[in-house]
Amino acid sequence: MNKRKTFMTAGVLVTAAALVLGTAGCSGGAAAGGPNENRPENEVHVLVYGDAAASAEQAAADRFNETSDVKVVIDTGAASGSDYTTAVRTALGTDNAPDVFMSWGAADIQQAVDSGAVLSLNDFIQEDPALKSSFLPSVFDEETIDGESYGIPMRGVAPTFLFTNEKVLADNGLEAATTWDELLDQTKVLEDAGITPVALGGADKWPTQMWYQYAFARQIGNDEVAKGLAGDADVWSSDGSKAALDDISTLTGDQAFGSAFDSVGYSNNGTTALLSQGKAAYELMGTWNYATLKAAAPDFVASDLGWTAFPTISGGDGQAGEIAGNLSNYYNVAADTRYPDTVRDFLKELYSDDFLKDQIALGNLPPTTNANELVQADTSIDAANKEYLSFVFDLVENAPTFQLSWDQTVPTASKTRLTDAVADYANGSIDADQWISDMQSLTAAGR
Repeated sequence: MNKRKTFMTAGVLVTAAALVLGTAGCSGGAAAGGPNENRPENEVHVLVYGDAAASAEQAAADRFNETSDVKVVIDTGAASGSDYTTAVRTALGTDNAPDVFMSWGAADIQQAVDSGAVLSLNDFIQEDPALKSSFLPSVFDEETIDGESYGIPMRGVAPTFLFTNEKVLADNGLEAATTWDELLDQTKVLEDAGITPVALGGADKWPTQMWYQYAFARQIGNDEVAKGLAGDADVWSSDGSKAALDDISTLTGDQAFGSAFDSVGYSNNGTTALLSQGKAAYELMGTWNYATLKAAAPDFVASDLGWTAFPTISGGDGQAGEIAGNLSNYYNVAADTRYPDTVRDFLKELYSDDFLKDQIALGNLPPTTNANELVQADTSIDAANKEYLSFVFDLVENAPTFQLSWDQTVPTASKTRLTDAVADYANGSIDADQWISDMQSLTAAGR
């Protein structure tokens, strides 16, 4: 395990919240004949995710507005993925819809694209090729559908891995677990010390899904997982699948997540408090968690925060170093935006040095081709942040495969059923046979 480890690479990847866009039509966009003149005059509204990273987007708007007659207004949405999703889904296609909104991959926007509610950015890219060429192709291409580009990457690449409280581990004579067996052995030690071994925001459900993603990656490998998510029912009933379910059951049975994890939230900083206050030793979360922890508990980040790759599991068929998480967030544009030229020019901020440096300062690793260079050259980045970003670079660079988060991969209609299934099995509401049946049903939907 490396709390502070220096190495630089570059890679690919993309958060953990699902943007389920409905099939609302456009009230005045491309599908309806042009810009919607009922939108606010001389304003472009950008709905951002309501977390610590929103500060970089506000700073980008402030810079842009210094020279633009049409002003960019940053509207802060919910910090919960489901609530943010609902707000966008409800507003899209109305006069009150955001001109620019966030998504997490092609599956999130497919329905809105099909209904004509999202603007193709191909013309923007033709006018400004850097809107595409500035980004890692493997990240940018995630939101290219039938040759049309619909999203511009923003924020950072986001694998998931274990965050640790190094003081809690050291006080109990432990180091971060590198194998599954070590993690299980540590559970008893930590429980005896009155520590919740792993902070888990089970109330939000999607954090629970992360444990499945890695258990399955280790037991059957990401390639098999991808087949299962694409509708291969046999994957979910395989011996490897059952072994992964046993791994999850062992953790919950040993109370590795505590006895009330289903009432703990991530979106309300519940797990942040557990880890930073020394009430938990581990938390499995994505890269965005660094900014969340830094905002909520800066002293903890500066002194006792560590990180490590998810442990290996002996006997599984997964390749060493396989990871899961999210490639990036993306900005999408409403097809009926009143000021498309202003939107195009604002999107250029997403590859500007100022925006990228703000992302790096927050602990986000930009999905741009020059991110490695910026991290190494920027002397304003504190040592802990630089070493954290170096860890992320290395994790992604050396990963043989990267599995996009399950709820970002399945059809939109299956997202809620998926997170319900993973939560229900983890809390004992359903057994393994029912979970397998649920997964076979929901991944076959829409195929």
